[in-house]
Amino acid sequence: MYDTASTESIRKIFSSSCRPPPLPCPSAAAPSPAWILLEPLGYVADRTNASTAEASSSTGHTVHVTICVTDPLGVSYVCVHCPGLKESDFSGRPSVVCSEKDFLLLSISFKSAPHAREGLDEYFVYKAGPGRPSLRLLPGPYPHVLTCSDVGLLPRDDGDHFVLATPSFTMDRWVYDLHLFSSMTWTWSTKVAFADISSDVRAKVSTIIRTSKVIQLGGGTLGWVDLWRGILVCNVLDENPVLRYITFPMLMPGHREAAKTSPWSIRSVACSNGLIKLIEIEKHERPDDEKSYDDMDKLYESDCLEKPKVIGWRAIVWYRMTSWDHWRKGCVVYDKEISVDYVRHSMMLPELKDNSAGELTLENLIASYPVLSLTCHSDDVVHMLCESKSDKCESKYCKKKKWMITVDLKKKILVDLAPFTLEGYFSSADPSALSNYLNVAPERGVAGSVARRGEETEDGGE
Repeated sequence: MYDTASTESIRKIFSSSCRPPPLPCPSAAAPSPAWILLEPLGYVADRTNASTAEASSSTGHTVHVTICVTDPLGVSYVCVHCPGLKESDFSGRPSVVCSEKDFLLLSISFKSAPHAREGLDEYFVYKAGPGRPSLRLLPGPYPHVLTCSDVGLLPRDDGDHFVLATPSFTMDRWVYDLHLFSSMTWTWSTKVAFADISSDVRAKVSTIIRTSKVIQLGGGTLGWVDLWRGILVCNVLDENPVLRYITFPMLMPGHREAAKTSPWSIRSVACSNGLIKLIEIEKHERPDDEKSYDDMDKLYESDCLEKPKVIGWRAIVWYRMTSWDHWRKGCVVYDKEISVDYVRHSMMLPELKDNSAGELTLENLIASYPVLSLTCHSDDVVHMLCESKSDKCESKYCKKKKWMITVDLKKKILVDLAPFTLEGYFSSADPSALSNYLNVAPERGVAGSVARRGEETEDGGE
């Protein structure tokens, strides 16, 4: 059945008229957070702070880009403003293509342009520092539409330059055209990349890699990640680049028949200091009173009866070095094993209360969209979006309460939580170190206007 209400809601979420959520007005004395969770979709909105940079589009429009930053339990975002243009002049919301260190690649879709029947997609490179931030238009022609799933950004060691890399299929199996953009020459070039893939992988893995993101694996090596199946690996700086393939562990049992869902909601991968980590969250049914016959020598009648089922979740972490030929299992953690020790957590989130046991627990929450911390080589800290199982909605369109939580899976403790402010949409936000290079305090004379504009958008995204 055609759901007009749902379709209208989705249209509003992706429309350029979607309003940014308010953020706390930063203090001039407060340092920027070391890293942020960056929303993949930006906003068309007039925001100004010390991070604002300016450039011109190919058609002469002035483009202002501002980074609106909050601590990782909130979601930071990018705002784009073109003086003289209305929201209706944009085909949709701006999007973050990729971000590494102090660089960010941003896509802006203008609805109309000379000699462009279907509008104009343009790409801008934002650099946070040192000194004042800068913004430059990426020159075309582009090899294809550039998205977060196929473009890798590789900052160079000098700190001033970068390389963009994006592969495309050729007519030959396991041969790719590797399109490269160098900021040193400010031009595009193309290399042919051949695959060095084992016969087992060739037989079982399609050449069509449905990538979800691109990660840095060290040196000049990037990894194009298919969250269902594995990583296509290539050193893009080699004169004759070679592709390798790292296969992921099998999906958890509850997901093996559900490959049509979004992989972002159940899996995430990150690499730090050469260590790749893969996390998966499985929603599953379990007995309310879980006992194993393996541990029982005597069975009472009550033990023989089928136990009522409850919905819960568990998380598993796999890890490997890029040079290894195997994965090692890390943490396997169930929701009921995670301890919640802080009184302030129970005050913020009454749903944590287990009335029968008088304890705090995460069993009443359903977790999804895991995001590994930037220091994944040294910890198992993960950020997750949660919603209450106990909320009772009078209609299917009601909005459940949601929170962003931080859990240390190795220590099995809840680290922190906060209400989730984005309405109706969430695509896993990637951790970004961009904030570490920013001065995001309001500029003199505009702090009041920024705060007022935030107050006008208390409803968040429409």
